Amino acid sequence: METDILREDKKRELLYLILRKLEDLLNELRYSQVQPDQLSAKRSALLLDLWEAVTIEFFGRYFTVSLNSITVEVVEVLQQDAEIVRSAILDKIPGTLDWFNHLLFQTPLTVDGTPYPPGNPAALARVELLMENAIIQVANAVMQPLLNHFANVEVIKRDFYDRRLFSSRDIERFRNDLSWGYRMERLLREPTDIFGSQYRLFTVAGRGIKQTAVYAPRNQELEQLSGIPLMVTLVLETRDAIAPRLRSTISFVGNGLIFVLTEVIGRGIGLIGRGVLKGIGNVWQDTRR
Repeated sequence: METDILREDKKRELLYLILRKLEDLLNELRYSQVQPDQLSAKRSALLLDLWEAVTIEFFGRYFTVSLNSITVEVVEVLQQDAEIVRSAILDKIPGTLDWFNHLLFQTPLTVDGTPYPPGNPAALARVELLMENAIIQVANAVMQPLLNHFANVEVIKRDFYDRRLFSSRDIERFRNDLSWGYRMERLLREPTDIFGSQYRLFTVAGRGIKQTAVYAPRNQELEQLSGIPLMVTLVLETRDAIAPRLRSTISFVGNGLIFVLTEVIGRGIGLIGRGVLKGIGNVWQDTRR
């Protein structure tokens, strides 16, 4: 993930900052008396506002760097990628409206097809998962434009990066890995998850981050797939159709092979063994004479 390039203290600082800004956003929505039907239309703008507020405070509104002897406002450049960040990361964060409505309007939260009221342990656990995933994804969204525009700037590396990723070679390898990961996500993992009716959520686990799959109906997205992602789902469907029959055939052939080995070849080996023993007995009798 984009945040993997950060030092541990900076990574924690960024995640805590997003949590605090998210709490501020929920309080503003609560006090503004926004209605549930309005929330759906505002979802994308709300996440973009959150991203912008975190970006400004994390890097500093007036933070500047020198590029080719020209002083550049970092945050101003990062904000130019707002639409790219929105479409690539923020709009793809799952379940945002669900837990917003659950926390703001006390609406039931659907978990694995079953609606649960506020305060229910299942609802609380799912809200925690969805919030953690949103926080981690917003953190990635904060770092993405920085890596696109200022990845190899010395002051950026000194103030933010893990020391193991200081060299230009390591940074370029890191960026290439991210680019490859996004391609795999778009072409392979995302259609696989859509076909499997699930989302993969990033969650905090101990001292690291892990992925957890949760059920979610995604039929509308499945109908909209085209090109390579659609082909991936067709391959999966074909594999699901063929695999049980193929396993059954292999099992049948395997059982037949075992029968041949044990019954036919085994008997042949037994006959050979008896013949050898008989020959040894004859030689022993001739020797005794």
